[in-house]
Amino acid sequence: MLAIVMKQAKQRNNVILFLALFVLFLGLYIFLDFEGNTNYTVMTDNFGIGIVLLHILINIIIGVLSSIMVTFSIINYRLTKVEPTGSNAIPFITFIFGVLTFGCTSCVVAFLSAVGIAFTPIVLPSGNLIWKLVALGFVTLGFMWIMYSIQHTKCKIKKV
Repeated sequence: MLAIVMKQAKQRNNVILFLALFVLFLGLYIFLDFEGNTNYTVMTDNFGIGIVLLHILINIIIGVLSSIMVTFSIINYRLTKVEPTGSNAIPFITFIFGVLTFGCTSCVVAFLSAVGIAFTPIVLPSGNLIWKLVALGFVTLGFMWIMYSIQHTKCKIKKV
């Protein structure tokens, strides 16, 4: 089934969907970088160009993997009417994870304290790179799960 989905992914409308999702996911993670570290110029001054390039590379990888997951899941759903478990939730969960960890910490602390949750955020070295690596791990595991689910999708055969 995965081979069929990959073939369908090459169609014009699915390539456009992939590119739109990629821009969306990349934009979200760049937004999180800016929320946590002001902008890439400030990050370069604080951590060096290598760390900033690593952040950008991880953003691109997360964007590509998340876009593939969602695009393939949509194609799979169109073909089989069966959605792989977690296909659209995994990218959303990693973004929420990003907001809660390496994103706008002051915003999150204010919001959670308003609903009665108190904690002290820990600012990790290298612009919270460790949290971004954990998010990349979540996305990678989710990507592997979605590809496995699509490969092992069972189609219902209709009686004629």
